Order: sequence, then C-alpha cells, then structure tokens
Amino acid sequence: MTTREILTIQLGHYSNFVGAHWWNLQESNFTYDAKSPSEINHDVLYREGENMRKQVTFTPRLLTVDLKGAQGYLSEQGTLYETDPLDDQLLWDKTKLEITSFEPSPKTPFIQSLDGSRGPNESADSHAFDFENDVKSWVDYLLPSFHPRTVNIAKEYLHNSAERSFDLFTYGRDLWTTEQFSDDFSDRIRSYVEECDFMQGFQVLVDSIDGFAGLGASCIQYLRDEYGKSILAFPCLDYNSSEPSAADLIKIVNTALCWQHIGEHSSLYSPLSCGQVGWPFATDSRKFENVTYDPTLKYHSSAILATALDTLTLRYRTKKYANASLSDLCADLNKLGRKAAATSLSLPFPMRFNVDLIDMLDDLEESLWTSLTPSCEIPADNSMQSIALRGVAKDRMKRPIQEASKQMSKPAYRCSSVHEMMTLYLACTCHASATYLSDVEAPLKISIPYPKIFNNNVTEDGNIADWPTATDVKSVAVMAGLHSGSKVAAMYESLLKQTKRIRSIKKLHAFTDSGLEEDEFIECVHNLANCKEAYEDCYI
Repeated sequence: MTTREILTIQLGHYSNFVGAHWWNLQESNFTYDAKSPSEINHDVLYREGENMRKQVTFTPRLLTVDLKGAQGYLSEQGTLYETDPLDDQLLWDKTKLEITSFEPSPKTPFIQSLDGSRGPNESADSHAFDFENDVKSWVDYLLPSFHPRTVNIAKEYLHNSAERSFDLFTYGRDLWTTEQFSDDFSDRIRSYVEECDFMQGFQVLVDSIDGFAGLGASCIQYLRDEYGKSILAFPCLDYNSSEPSAADLIKIVNTALCWQHIGEHSSLYSPLSCGQVGWPFATDSRKFENVTYDPTLKYHSSAILATALDTLTLRYRTKKYANASLSDLCADLNKLGRKAAATSLSLPFPMRFNVDLIDMLDDLEESLWTSLTPSCEIPADNSMQSIALRGVAKDRMKRPIQEASKQMSKPAYRCSSVHEMMTLYLACTCHASATYLSDVEAPLKISIPYPKIFNNNVTEDGNIADWPTATDVKSVAVMAGLHSGSKVAAMYESLLKQTKRIRSIKKLHAFTDSGLEEDEFIECVHNLANCKEAYEDCYI
C-alpha cells in the first residue's frame, strides 16, 4: 500500500500541549496484534528509522517550536539517538577542558515511571499520578520519543519572561527572517520532505495570540512558496479566564493578523478553542453532556482539542480510504477560496448502554456535535462538511431480524453498515448539506496520561448509562468533523468587532515600534470584513 506522507508542525506552547495529547493518543492506539491489524495507516504521520544501536525506531514526522525553558527535561536531540559523551573519543586534552554543568529540569512522577521505555505502562495505576498539579509543560505527560530534528528552541526568547515577552505578531515574523532560525528550520523541513515517497502536505498547529502567530504565518507562506503542497492549519487559542487588560488588545491584533496571512497561504484552516468566545477573553467554555473538565487547565482543554484532531484526520489516515487525501479534504471545504472551517466534536459519541445505533439516532433530540471553533456555532443545515466516526461496531447497528420488532419499520433498518446508516441519517437531518463521511470500527482507546474528564455514568467501553458506573473509561466512540457554512461569518464578525475597538494601531506602541505599519493594520481589518461577507447566507 502506497503511503502518502504528511509532515506535522507545532508552533507555540499551547499548540504543543495539544500536539502532545495527539501523539499520545496515536501511540496508545497502536495495534501490535497481527491477527487484527490497525485500521489506521500510521506511516502517514510517522517515520521509520534506525538509531545508533541499529534498532528500528518509529517516531512522529514532526517539528515543534517553543521558547527557551519551555521543554523542561526534554533535550533538542531527543532520547532515541543519545550517546554517552564519556564513551566518545575526545579530540582535546581533558586536563585542559573546562566543563560547565547545570541541574537538569525535574521530571514528573509519570515521566519517571516510563523508565526509558517511552511507552504507556499498561499496569500503571492512573490514580497514582496527580497530573492536574504536576503538569506545568507539555513535556510533563509526553509519551513518544522524538527524532533529533523534531525539537526546536527559539533561543532568543525565554518562556514566561516578564522582561522580554514573545507577545507580538511582528516578533515572530522577525524571528523567521533571522538566518540562524530560518536556515536551520527550513533545512529540517527539507530533510523530512526528501525522506518521503509521495508526500501530500502539511498539518500546522500554531498559537494565534502571541509571537507564534507571526512565526506560523511566515512558516506557512514558506511552505506554500517552496513546496506547493496542501496545508491544513489550526490556529489555537488557549482558554483565557483572566481579568480584562490592555494585553487583550494585543492578542486580538495578533489573532487578526494570523488569520489574514494563514487564510492567504494555507489550503484550509480552522481556529480551535475550548472557549465559546476566543477574544478578548473566554466567558464560557464549551459544554459536553458527559464530560466535565477544567478549561483553565491547558492539560485538560488541549486533550479535548487533540481528540477532535485525532478523529477528524482519520479521513486521510485510514487504510480503508487509501485514495483519500489531504488535498481532497481541503478542496471539498474551501470552495471559491473560502479558507475557514469550523471544527466539531462529539465526545463521547452518545451510544447509550444496550441501545442500538438505529434507535439512538431516531431518539436523538439535541445536536450531535459541539463546536470547538470560537464564536461559531455549527448548524446541521447548509454546510459542506467532512465527518469522521470511530468506535461504533457493526453489531451495535440494529437487532437481528428475529429480534428487530419495531426497528424493522424504520427505513434505516435496510442499511447494511454503520457507514450507510450514518450517511442516511446525515442526509435526512442535514438539509442542503454535502457530507463526506469516514468511519472506522475501532474505538478511541483511553489510557494514562489522558485526563479523567468523563462523567461517572460513562461505562468502561464508552457507553452512556443511566446510573453511576464507578469504573475507569478504557475506550470511547468519537465523532469529529470540519464544517464550512454561513455561521463561519459570525466568527469573523465577532473578531472584527473587537478589532475595530482599536481606532489606530499607533496607540499600541509596541506594534509600531516593531515595524507594523498603519496601512498593514487597516488592510487586516478590511480582510476580516471581506471574509465575513464571503460567508454570509447568500453564499450557499
């Protein structure tokens, strides 16, 4: 089977929080049983290699960027290819060598428990770890080992520095133009691309409220100019529950500039946030009926976003849909150049205990999905959408004919597969919508360090019960998707309204001092207005 490889790039601290959960989920869902091989083609996002000891390695095809001090114990070289420097033949006189040592960053109890295996310990007691208090950075719960070229540090800026913050779009844009960063990072991109046989494109996660917005915009423009491949981008906004401040206006400008440039150079992009409104601060978080999480914890909110990403990308990662590609997904949703889409998630997919899919869908009254895109609700009607469903087995569709009873009177009883039944349901409930549906039978396996966010009425295998189950959830059915429709206009309108509060960019001296011109800001405001108009009801 031909692998159509994808390179993933994560730019920013919160994007790396999301990415850490995403790669953890993938590794937790690896299948090693030859009798029941995985439905997912992991070679799309992973690369096979060999370390210094001639051992075969399987690492994410990934580049991450964060500020100095944000990676904790994790070195830029990764862990798979490390050699003991004392074993190397020194080319200088050791008696004249001055060695400067420093204390390594402490590891969380969970990372220590991995004992170098870099894999989930099936026998580990999840209750033994206090992730909510222990996790300070995304490396504190990271499972996979990385290739030496994966981790990149922006050494010019210190993480959480009060003296020199990396908080402006222009700072990130300037960082990309520095020879030290740009040459090294572009070389690493090229090395990954040249390893691929049939590369189909890039996935880019980028923080959109700080300097990484400018770095991400410049990176995406480089990818477009240099490679011309499909680029699916996810600007990420951390849930902000702090009191309003002058910094909120800076975040708004960063986000507006980020969207403008990503919209110009990416193939498709979808802003992600667990906040119902992403700017200037989140008043309420997204609600899930059978999930309780703390949106102020990056460790929690990023897991929600990562679950959506891991599911919606199944369209171009499964063996069953070998010909499906990233370019097809982007082409389906970016009609007439409209580059933005909304992300949805159903977690867990509401399969009730001892209830078949046909009855669950027939009895469903509330919306089947929750939006993860700020200031954008996702209606069922008038959309172009790509939806992926995982974890509903064929034997959960309907009763056998001898037990079917009232089910036989429903048109959906004639369906012979979960895909056919869901397609029929979406066709009947999503008026004037064009839907591409992907599905896999295997559920999403849930294991540490995934946060304990499911309510106590969710059973071990992810079904919804009417009573407390007092058990840990081991797997769940999940549905996620990307949607392009008129409601995307509300997202632009909300950000445009906030941006217009800034009458002149000259009032934000930090931007003008760093090179942002008034004309460039005015053009950005006009871009938001044009994008809003492009998604008005008349476009469908």
